[in-house]
Amino acid sequence: MDEITIVTAYFNIGREKWKGYERGDNKYVNYFDFWAKIKNNIIVYTDKNLVNKVYEIREKYGLKEKTKVIAINNLYDIDVLLYNRMKEVMENEISLNFHFHKEIKRPEAWNVEYNYVTFLKYYFVNKAVIDFNLNGLVSWLDFGFNHGGDLGLTDTNDFNFCWQYNFSKKIHLFAVKKIEEKRPIFDIIRNLDTYIMGGIMVAPSYMWGDFYNLARQSIISLLDCGFCDDDQTIALMAYYKNPDLFEIHNVEFWFDGIKNFGGEHFKFDKKKRIVNKRYKDYKYRARILLGDGHYKLAWKYYIKYIKIKIKGF
Repeated sequence: MDEITIVTAYFNIGREKWKGYERGDNKYVNYFDFWAKIKNNIIVYTDKNLVNKVYEIREKYGLKEKTKVIAINNLYDIDVLLYNRMKEVMENEISLNFHFHKEIKRPEAWNVEYNYVTFLKYYFVNKAVIDFNLNGLVSWLDFGFNHGGDLGLTDTNDFNFCWQYNFSKKIHLFAVKKIEEKRPIFDIIRNLDTYIMGGIMVAPSYMWGDFYNLARQSIISLLDCGFCDDDQTIALMAYYKNPDLFEIHNVEFWFDGIKNFGGEHFKFDKKKRIVNKRYKDYKYRARILLGDGHYKLAWKYYIKYIKIKIKGF
């Protein structure tokens, strides 16, 4: 098995000021430090003031020679037209109020910088493939992956290994909820629901160009309808556009893309797993459908509500 090249990125978009979502440079650097022992080649795109810090962390583990850090001077120069279009859509009050009211506080509903920088995951991996002539498997892994152990992988020393796995020649996405093929995208956005994880994606190097193009086509289609969302909905739309290119892995937890595929040695603290509390959305939806006389569909969502409430995910 060949090792997997990892691409990641971090940019400060003012998140430390978002109430309920406060995470600044120091927190993200600590998140990265938690998994930076991994012995794979890593390519990092970031703000110029963090270049040396990233190198220092990898050097601490004897891995500086397996690390490339690229400073991006102006994040918004990468795709000016797309950013401006996203900004125009997200500043539209009708677009904001399309979401269920209790979801409006989430950044993908109101923060254009958040949606823009998460979309750039596809761009950065494709850029790394081209600029560094990458071959073999290439993975996107969030800079803040596992949130320093808070998401359940609690032993930083478990990352002291070289990640390898015989993935098939497909684009591999990891779904924390089984995809409902008939559910319209607008309904997913209204609920800000999640199927595909954006934190980890794997594909052969030569397929990342196709993935990036599908992702960009998808977000443009979304914007043309007056909607915007983060990378996870875009990944789902890219899959819908050409499902033959993809392999979807249904998983339970956000880190299973690495734990179940080459990282079976990872220790997992179930007490720290994130419980899916979105089951309340299903109860809300069932009540609406019941009131509209759609009894069969309402019962379907009540069953989903009960199942997830009992299992916790």
